[in-house]
This record gives sequence, structure tokens and C-alpha cells, in this order.
Amino acid sequence: MLINIVCIESSRPDWTKQAFESYQSKFNKSININWKGCKPIQRNKNYDIAKAIKDESDLLLSNTKKEDVLISLDKEGKSLDTIRLKNNFENWLNSSKDISFLVGGPDGLSSECIKQSHLSWSLSDLTFPHSLVPILIIEQIYRVWSITQNHPYHR
Repeated sequence: MLINIVCIESSRPDWTKQAFESYQSKFNKSININWKGCKPIQRNKNYDIAKAIKDESDLLLSNTKKEDVLISLDKEGKSLDTIRLKNNFENWLNSSKDISFLVGGPDGLSSECIKQSHLSWSLSDLTFPHSLVPILIIEQIYRVWSITQNHPYHR
């Protein structure tokens, strides 16, 4: 299975690469996780927010396959505890499809992008730096995967 975390990002600090790679290495060969960065739309003081959101959402979707299970990260999305995320994860595994997590730019994702998603997920009511979000996603995926593998990490 392939899991893609597709993000609008302008830069990726070294420490985030190291943290991501640390979690990436913990999975067995049955799961591969990639972090794909997409450049944000140029913003100036007169930019069109709606156009930027649409263009960035289209860019994210163009980096996925039509048959992927799409998970949009959105502040208005569903809040999941670990067990509900694990249950969703098991369903995604059973679908035999690749999974793509979509992380929008500073203005978020388009409503069309969210409608195309199988799930709209809110990590928290807090706001996080964009470079930290993929690490939070991979850590949570590792946590629920470890539960399915009867690994003690979750405890």
C-alpha cells in the first residue's frame, strides 16, 4: 500500500525531514509513505483568495490518482480519536487502494476538493505550522498501524 501526504508547502525544514523519515522507517514493507510537496500560488497584497484556493486544490488533486482514497485535512473536518482513526485505517487497507492525504495552503482547500474526498479530517482545533502537519499525520498513521500489528507503540 502507498500512502501519500500531498501538501502545499513553500519550504521543508531539515528537522521535519528527519522526523518524517524516522517514522517512515518504522513501517514494514507492506506500507510505503511519501511526502509530496507542491509549491503554493504566488501571493501578493491583491491576490484572489478564491482563485488561490481553487488552483492549489487542483494542484493537490493532480498529484493523486482517481482511484485513491482521498483524505482532506480541514479545520471543519471530522475529529477522530485513535480508535475511530484505526477503524477508518483498517477500512482503507481492506479497500486495497492507495491513500492520499491532502493538506491545503494557508487559505485551505476548495469545497470541491473536500467533496471529492472520502473523509474530511480535522487534526485539532489548534493551528499548526504547515511543515509539522505531515509529521502529525505519519505519527497518527504509525500509531493506528501499530495497533493493527499488536505492537506496543500505542501504549
